[in-house]
Amino acid sequence: MPKSKKEGITFSFIMSAIMIYVMAALNFWVREQSISPQAWVHAAITFIPGFIAGIICDLLFCTPISRKITFTVSKREDTEALKVFVMRFSMVILMTICMTLFGCIASGNKGIQILIDACIYFPYNLTIAMPIQMLVVAPLSLKVVKVLYRKESNIPGSTFH
Repeated sequence: MPKSKKEGITFSFIMSAIMIYVMAALNFWVREQSISPQAWVHAAITFIPGFIAGIICDLLFCTPISRKITFTVSKREDTEALKVFVMRFSMVILMTICMTLFGCIASGNKGIQILIDACIYFPYNLTIAMPIQMLVVAPLSLKVVKVLYRKESNIPGSTFH
């Protein structure tokens, strides 16, 4: 896990960027019922609003709620690995809820149709997001953060160690 607030924010930015781009492409494929390069173009075009919504949800809602969940269900003597698992697992569920709702709203749905579509897409999004995030994106993002801040911690007088 990140060791400082600065590392935590960097970690969130990297994870959100990767997940939002990949999930936008995958959802495009599902909607169009075909795998095509257009999905990656669509993901790039819709990236900025999705990233802004995602990072706001992550930093303001999902991370604080996930921390509370983790500290509520874990005990002091539990391993760090278990606490990290609970944190990541709850983050994926919460972010999937937020981003599924965002996608339904951004698609132009109104009123009850937003909730109907969210209920339809949420199971799919969670099924795809959980393994991608837990097995690929979170470990990769953490490695990037460690590389970025390892260099910074080697600067004489730095407070990061």
